[in-house]
Amino acid sequence: MAMKRPYPGVAGALVTTSPFIIADAWWVYGGKLVETWWLLGAAALTGLVLLLAGITLRRRPYSGRILTTIGVVCVLALHGPQLLRAPGWTLVMLLLSTATLAMLWSGGGSRYRFFLARQPERASRTRGAALAGVLIWLLTDFREGAFGQPLAWISLAAALLVPFGFTLYWLLRSWRDHRYRVVLLGSIQVACTVAIFLDWGDWWQQITWLVLLSAAAALVLPVHSRAGLERVDWWEPILGHPERLLVATFVGLCLAGTFLLALPAASTAQRGVGFVDAAFTAVSAVCVTGLIVKDTPVDFSFAGQLFLLILIQLGGLGIMTFSTAALRLLGRRMSLRQEGAVATLVSPKDRSQVFASARRIVSFTLLSEAVGTVLLAPLFLGYGDSVPRAIWRALFTSVSAFCNAGFALQSASLIPYQTSGAILQIVAALIILGGLSPALVLTTTRRFRKGAPPPAAQAQIALASTALLLLLGFFFILAAETPNTLRDLSFWDRIHNAWFQSVTLRTAGFNSVPMEALRPATITLAMIWMFIGGSPGGTAGGVKTTTAAVLALAAFTAIRGQTLASAFGRTIPHRSVYKAAAITTVGVVSVFGALTAIQLTQAIESLPATFEVISALGTVGLSIGATGHLDGVGKAIIMICMFAGRVGPLTLFIFLSQRATSLPWKRPEEEIDVG
Repeated sequence: MAMKRPYPGVAGALVTTSPFIIADAWWVYGGKLVETWWLLGAAALTGLVLLLAGITLRRRPYSGRILTTIGVVCVLALHGPQLLRAPGWTLVMLLLSTATLAMLWSGGGSRYRFFLARQPERASRTRGAALAGVLIWLLTDFREGAFGQPLAWISLAAALLVPFGFTLYWLLRSWRDHRYRVVLLGSIQVACTVAIFLDWGDWWQQITWLVLLSAAAALVLPVHSRAGLERVDWWEPILGHPERLLVATFVGLCLAGTFLLALPAASTAQRGVGFVDAAFTAVSAVCVTGLIVKDTPVDFSFAGQLFLLILIQLGGLGIMTFSTAALRLLGRRMSLRQEGAVATLVSPKDRSQVFASARRIVSFTLLSEAVGTVLLAPLFLGYGDSVPRAIWRALFTSVSAFCNAGFALQSASLIPYQTSGAILQIVAALIILGGLSPALVLTTTRRFRKGAPPPAAQAQIALASTALLLLLGFFFILAAETPNTLRDLSFWDRIHNAWFQSVTLRTAGFNSVPMEALRPATITLAMIWMFIGGSPGGTAGGVKTTTAAVLALAAFTAIRGQTLASAFGRTIPHRSVYKAAAITTVGVVSVFGALTAIQLTQAIESLPATFEVISALGTVGLSIGATGHLDGVGKAIIMICMFAGRVGPLTLFIFLSQRATSLPWKRPEEEIDVG
């Protein structure tokens, strides 16, 4: 085993970052960088300081940390002129710099011990360099073509060649200890090297191959435990922890979708849609949101649309449900730890019913989508589509509707069919079924069997709150929009469109009327409905209908001077009220945090920005025009919102459920004045 030294990962990252400073400075100053000798000298000196910091950290940690701090301060100083021109990127650089210094000067505290502990030098240094290379490439790509000049991309290529060299060195020195990893990573490095020579002349594609090697190295290289006594793999901390497993599976699905949608074959353009737009679209599809920066029927080929359909389906059902059903079909059995994690996500009361619950959910989903396809295909055929086109449009629409995704094969969503009540009602029914969750629908239908017990209070609360929201939204939209967006429609078409918009506001992201033309009062209602979302276990986002219902019941109970809330003959325990309050509070804080980030970095008015943030966090997908004005930073913020909105509420609920404890004693009570 190689000698252990302090901060090998940070050292590798600093060495990788040092050449990139020239490219970064080019983005800030442009041609002025080479015209002004002291600017170029300052950028070169900053890179040299970071290089020396990375080298010094190996033998003199304290001096290395001082040099790192000086280098970070110099980087921030170089970014001074862009403070007003691009505040978003200034904020990103400030956050990255603060995080780096916080980890480096934390003294190896428990929070950062895994990253900063004394690890075997070669593997940890290579992983740090690889992760830095991936981050540099992401920053470059999100700047949307800012590095078109030779000086900039040569500097970028030099930075990405550092992890290439570290990886090669690790391969040559680690054959005896990690034979299988060496074979795997060596094969990837050879393949990337061949691809680089085949794409000679296309500098961006060559750099992309270098980044793919860095990403592979970060995953394949061995990791050691905090004590450094046993080898562990990157997936070990994930398995057995439901909240980590849920997040990790969706991250993996988003990354895979980004790669597929970035392929030239997925786009109608020769060079593809670009990494940033592919990532945005993939996250939107996996998180079943529906916000788009590319026109689905125009910018994506049939292959790209097929990739989108698969991502929507997997994201809607949840990758865990598919994995559970697939393992059952293959005749395999999970470990007890994996089975416990899946049981928490699928949520059956009996762990032995994990596979059965997953199978029922998948079967109901596929059956609902198949029925929707059969019903919609003749209707689309009547609108002039050919038979293959009508079937494909019907299948895509059914899956997107049931999964509450909001993606459509029409540039104007369902506005072209606003006079077809049948299409609107079929799509609305699919949205409601998906938003309620298959498990809830199946539980409710069993009530009609002879001798079946009454449904649980949660099912009744979910159904009652959903019906109330749908009816309130329907009457409000019908009254508010009849003199506006529904003015030119017949009476029955107004009924169909008002109902459809009430259904889609909370969950789906389809629209049959122009969203930008809605009255301000309707937009306000839409934001409230989007924040609430659908029911637990369904494909919809939001804080969930049951959460809103529990808080409303608790408030009504407090107003009446009582202490225990109840519904449908059941008392709601205080811990459920606390969970509902926690989820709602986190949701409100997330809205304000994301909205502040958007307002700091984007030139977008407050109302469209607020609508966009709530739509993303609620995984709804409706927009009143803000999506098209987002730059790289804005797209990244909305992607984070979509991902957090998809996995956040369930992850938080699992986290709270697993940590429910009762104190052996009780502190003295004291009334606190509120309100």
